[in-house]
Amino acid sequence: MQMLGKALLTSCVLIIGFFLFTSEVDASEQTTPQIKEDIISVQSTNYIKEGNSSIRKLDSKRIGSNCNTSSYSSVQKITCTINLQVKNKSTGQWVNTGNSKRFVDNSSSYVSGSVHFTIVKGYEYRIRTVHSITHNSSYESLISVTPGLKF
Repeated sequence: MQMLGKALLTSCVLIIGFFLFTSEVDASEQTTPQIKEDIISVQSTNYIKEGNSSIRKLDSKRIGSNCNTSSYSSVQKITCTINLQVKNKSTGQWVNTGNSKRFVDNSSSYVSGSVHFTIVKGYEYRIRTVHSITHNSSYESLISVTPGLKF
């Protein structure tokens, strides 16, 4: 009788332990997808698939830049706007120089373009590109920034 009681007690402990262990696994499994979903929703867009830009030194007085924007499907208007920025030596802030070039295509899923800018020696320059899409009264944009180049 005493042995039956020990076996019953051991069985109860094992069953309770099994449920507690299973509950902990379920709780951790439920939080992981939520975190992934939050990350994806912050980074996702309905129309913009990708936006890229580049900067390259052409010679001692000129830089070149390319940009492209792509969408998941054809949209009413797709653009990429290249803005030349210079680093303020005293503040370290990047500011627009006023030199820019906009590339636009209508009823398309892709736009790209290339431009050359004349620069002044002694400064650091970078490209800040705005990629945007307008479709069915919706507007989306994202920004890409290149590393700086010193001249």
